[in-house]
Amino acid sequence: MGRNSNSLQHELLRRVLPDIENNKTSAAYKRHIKNFAKWAKSNGYKKPESITVEVIQEYENYLENNPRNYSPSTIHTYIAPVCSAAGVSMDKIRKPKRSARSITKGRERDIDGQPIAQNLQGRRQEKDPRYERLVTLQAALGIRRNELRHLVGADLINKGKSCYVRVRRGKGGKEQYQYILPKDVETVRQIFSGIGSEQRVLSNEEINNKINLHSLRAKHGKDCYNYYADMIERDPAAAEQLRALLLRRWDKGHEKLKNENPKAWAFQRARFISDMDDRPYKLRGDNLRKAQVLGLPEEYNRLALMLVSVLHLSHWRLDVTATNYLVQ
Repeated sequence: MGRNSNSLQHELLRRVLPDIENNKTSAAYKRHIKNFAKWAKSNGYKKPESITVEVIQEYENYLENNPRNYSPSTIHTYIAPVCSAAGVSMDKIRKPKRSARSITKGRERDIDGQPIAQNLQGRRQEKDPRYERLVTLQAALGIRRNELRHLVGADLINKGKSCYVRVRRGKGGKEQYQYILPKDVETVRQIFSGIGSEQRVLSNEEINNKINLHSLRAKHGKDCYNYYADMIERDPAAAEQLRALLLRRWDKGHEKLKNENPKAWAFQRARFISDMDDRPYKLRGDNLRKAQVLGLPEEYNRLALMLVSVLHLSHWRLDVTATNYLVQ
């Protein structure tokens, strides 16, 4: 018997998959929607129109109380494709907040500042001359391992006085341009020097290791934050120019939404502008406690934080940048 084209699973996938370019993301969405559809069917929800905010909230409650004890990040990951397919904003679903306590990727210390992972092999490899180019490049770019793997000579881009590295298929399969801080431009150019336009910058031997690249990415995020915070403090007039730069980036990346749903576009644009205003970004909860334990700042400049989020980490969200990269 063939697949029922009217099944809940099939319909939800039909709605969400065309917007996803990355194969890994697509596979994850298929898996999470399949699991949701199985749960929904067992609870009597068999039609796409029956998947409301209340139903997704019920599913979130099921995940939160599951004996497997899913982390907040896992719950977010599981319900995100369902919300997207059902046209429901994630903000309308009550869910546990992701915080410093619940995230361990690339971390060497826990919420109380105690070591949680040794990774002795990775530490040795980080100082091994065989991986010097990789470590140096990652310190200047702060991108993901798979993005480093696919860099080719043509991905170093000069635009006027600015220098970028192009990530052709970043998170979600989207092309992104990572700004290179002025202090790192010459270092990156030296590493790219002599590399053919379609030749890989790093070999498989350089990429395949246990080095904690996420930790280097977090350090890069902090360096970038300090760069922008110092710039804004020295020259407050630069703030408006930087906001205008970010807004141009946002507008360019949301042209499709503007054409398809002008109301949603206007709402999201206003929220983005608000996210980079002059209010300080204050840490709360576990993030605040960990910052206090480690002697880290308890509040940040919103604009500087957004510049790091957009130009260097490609997250576009202040909370993700603070939790995953600055409170470490």
